[in-house]
Amino acid sequence: MITRRVLLGTGAAVVGAGGLLAVGHLTHRLDDVAEAVGLDPKPLPDPADTRLVRRAARACATLLTTVEAAAAANPGIDLAQVTAIVREQLAAVGGSPATTAPPASVTLDALEQALSGAATDRAADAVDAGSAALVRVLASMSAGHAQCARAVRRLA
Repeated sequence: MITRRVLLGTGAAVVGAGGLLAVGHLTHRLDDVAEAVGLDPKPLPDPADTRLVRRAARACATLLTTVEAAAAANPGIDLAQVTAIVREQLAAVGGSPATTAPPASVTLDALEQALSGAATDRAADAVDAGSAALVRVLASMSAGHAQCARAVRRLA
């Protein structure tokens, strides 16, 4: 059986701890307090940002397949730098190469359109992103896609 003294003491401790948590939250010191007691607080990612990263990874994987198909269809054209850039961007968003079958034959005009479309899509995603770090990544991807489209246009 629990005694009244233990019950009141436990209740006071719980109320006191709750009050400290509330004060810490209101003063924006909760993370500092957690770090002081040895916890390593990590903010949860925004679900909308997570969806944007996944969409960018899928689109980049598909774009890589398109670039590789264009390189195979146009052996006289050096698309190694474009391939390397798209691979690096795919790695930046944690994606892996697509497992879908590549397009049968990709012309340089089709590759340029795919890269330009990807640049537009990543720019739109950057506008929708909530995290400043994600905005920078998506904007950089957009700029990289646009530069690759311009390089492909010069090769055509």
